[in-house]
Amino acid sequence: MPSPHLAESDADGLALMAYLGWLRRRWWILLLAAVLGLGGGLALSQVQEARYTSTTSLLVRPLGSGAENNPNAKVNLDTEAQVVRSLVVAERAKALMKVDTGADQLVKSVTVKVPPNSQILQVAYEANSPEGAQSGSHAFAQAYLDLRKATAQKSLENETNTLKQQIADLQKQLSAIAGRISAAPSNSPERERAESDRQLVTNQISNLYNRLNPLSAAGSDPGEIISDARLPERPSSPNRTLNLASGMGAGLLLGIVLALVLDRLDTRIRRGRDISDRVGLPLLVELPSRAPSLAVLPATHRASRELGRLRNVLLSAVPEAAQGGRGRQLLLCDASAGAAAGFVAANLAASYARTGQQVALITTKPDSAVGAITGVAEGRHSLASVLRRDVPPLKALAPVPGLGQLRVLVGGDLDAEVELPVAGLLEILHELSARFDHVIIETPQPTFAVEAQALGRYVDAVIMVAEAGKTRSGEITAALQQFEQVNAPVIGAVLAPRLPEPPAGATRPATSGGSNASSAPAAPANRPKPRPSPGPSAESTMVLPRMQSSRPAPAKPAAPAPQMPGKATPPAAPGKPVPLNGTGGTYRSRGDGDGRSYALDSGEDLG
Repeated sequence: MPSPHLAESDADGLALMAYLGWLRRRWWILLLAAVLGLGGGLALSQVQEARYTSTTSLLVRPLGSGAENNPNAKVNLDTEAQVVRSLVVAERAKALMKVDTGADQLVKSVTVKVPPNSQILQVAYEANSPEGAQSGSHAFAQAYLDLRKATAQKSLENETNTLKQQIADLQKQLSAIAGRISAAPSNSPERERAESDRQLVTNQISNLYNRLNPLSAAGSDPGEIISDARLPERPSSPNRTLNLASGMGAGLLLGIVLALVLDRLDTRIRRGRDISDRVGLPLLVELPSRAPSLAVLPATHRASRELGRLRNVLLSAVPEAAQGGRGRQLLLCDASAGAAAGFVAANLAASYARTGQQVALITTKPDSAVGAITGVAEGRHSLASVLRRDVPPLKALAPVPGLGQLRVLVGGDLDAEVELPVAGLLEILHELSARFDHVIIETPQPTFAVEAQALGRYVDAVIMVAEAGKTRSGEITAALQQFEQVNAPVIGAVLAPRLPEPPAGATRPATSGGSNASSAPAAPANRPKPRPSPGPSAESTMVLPRMQSSRPAPAKPAAPAPQMPGKATPPAAPGKPVPLNGTGGTYRSRGDGDGRSYALDSGEDLG
């Protein structure tokens, strides 16, 4: 069995390519989402009311009796920033601004910033007009300084009054002690104690005066405005740049999510890993993503080299037939409607033919592009003619120009609405397998054509052909289930690139028939003109015999044609092909407009 990872190399590289491919496929969603985000940001900027901001910078100085003598004294600016936005400061600012707005509403418009490693507060105020912003910023800064100064003065007064009261009390005690000294006899113990108390009180009064004197000389400097509020020249909000950037960012994020969801919901096969990951079918080869033309590619083409490697793998993976002398039979079917199977079958057949092996290519698709790809014109001899017994299979084969070892049997005027006789197809395959090394059959998807499932159980190998960007994983799964029901040997899948539509004339529309139609088959519309033959050669005159192995194979009877239950198949007459079925059958192509039916039984004269 070929490795399911022939088309894979570095997993990380493939994952990166998968993401790049996803971006390439869904770029329009991201672009549209970004444009919508930009439009939303622009619309938001238009509907938002214009707001102006002005800022006042304050230098905050430490307060207190020891602040002047301590150069390392610092102010907790985080606390002071909260004071600026307090209701007390807001009430003072309201009086300075002379507005009727509530203090709680004014606080909402104030923003205080503390630059790092500094003793500066930046008081910003936002308003509907430049004048309001300037006035509000200055008012809050001035109100904060006034409140801080008033608080400092009040604290200083309270401390001064306390010290003075303590000095007055001590002076009263000192007067009482003086009276005790004068009343006590000299050199008495009472006098000595009184003098000691007087000295102690005197020292206390001296210490209090030492504390009071600096307070009397200390000033109340809370700070100053170092950069007053200016009149704003342009609105601070809406910030159009910020709104546009935010809108684009939000749009891109939404676009990425939407693109991911759509990509997950999209079941189309785009790369080889999708087949093995989603369906579990081994990937035999992934052809180059660049779409080639619908033709037999030269041997130097990259796709031809990939199919050559697949040919080498198939030669070792598909065993020789048990019956001596029978060529390999390979069925290629479309996973979805299109020309992928015909393109791969034609170029794979050419790859076999370039090795010198004889190859027969058959198509059961009424609208197959094999004829246009190989350059074989649909003439009178086709699969429909063979099924009607108008011509033997070997005679109906047409050579491919430039590839003498490759013969093609085009579908002709097959009726797409009528199931092809499987017994007749098996008879054709049996006869061609005896003369060709490889017989390659192209069929439509088994969910559409019943004969694809029926032929799958008789061939040596079945390959599903998917078309990148078109085939869905559900279609491969449905086709695989059809083959699994008959135990068909499905060995893997081939991923073909997205192919162009077949040229006009490559397919043939069905011709309508009736009772008044001519007895001869009607000429199909848009029939491609036959290519001129390069001249008499073996290609156009004969089918070369197969190269037999040097080892003699035991003679075995040909495999009997499938029988209907309960029916016996009569023996074939000498020189006659094996009958299609034991009961006799009919096949009527779409070209049989006169209602004629062709009996396919053993008694029909094929001469």
